[in-house]
Amino acid sequence: MKNKEKNPENKSRYIRISYTLTEDTPVHPDLTKISITPKNQIKEGDSYNTSVITAENHSGTHVDGPAHFLRDGRPIYTYDPNELVFHHPLVVNCPKEPDGLIVQEDLAPAFSEIDEKELDFDCILIRTGFSEYRETGTDMYLTKNPGVSPEVAYYLRQKLPKLRCLAIDTVSMSRFGRMQEMIDLHQTAFKTQEDLGQPLVFVEDLDLRPIHEGMTLEEVLVIPWQVGGIDSAPCTVLVKIRE
Repeated sequence: MKNKEKNPENKSRYIRISYTLTEDTPVHPDLTKISITPKNQIKEGDSYNTSVITAENHSGTHVDGPAHFLRDGRPIYTYDPNELVFHHPLVVNCPKEPDGLIVQEDLAPAFSEIDEKELDFDCILIRTGFSEYRETGTDMYLTKNPGVSPEVAYYLRQKLPKLRCLAIDTVSMSRFGRMQEMIDLHQTAFKTQEDLGQPLVFVEDLDLRPIHEGMTLEEVLVIPWQVGGIDSAPCTVLVKIRE
């Protein structure tokens, strides 16, 4: 994708790349399935409509705060809105087979022709293409997703000192069933370390299909549910694009 190139003939607009939460939303096998239960209903004679929503905080498109894996990590509800707006996003294409591991060599070519002085990306969106299984192969989507290696998180934090967000079009940033790999990945991304810039946030279960060649990405907005006391939250993600 292009980044920050200006075309005065075309107006910018926002597109949504987060999924709508429904009772059919595929959730990680460790989570409780979403339920949406009507309570008051006009069609049943009530004066207004209300519903009870039951969903774990890592359901659907969601943003992980460092508190997800670190005792002293920052929870997502404490972030100022401006901390979750990213002005230099980049989509990196990284097609992977089921259960594939994304390693440094997969992402390095995206930066090889960019001058070191211009590596100011603050949000990297990894497109594996695995979203094709979300509706037609749910078991595959939930248990055979490609995942990012811990070494990639360290590499990106060193390579891109302004990076604050890593996002992906799979149900989780880590591969299913590999507990130590998952712990190492999240802790590497979330920990505070002097040579690694700011701790990252993760955005998982994104729909990157609306973003196509020819679009200029100008901005990414991550808008979490505002719920106190939780580490992470479902979120709406908007991308400001120019075509």
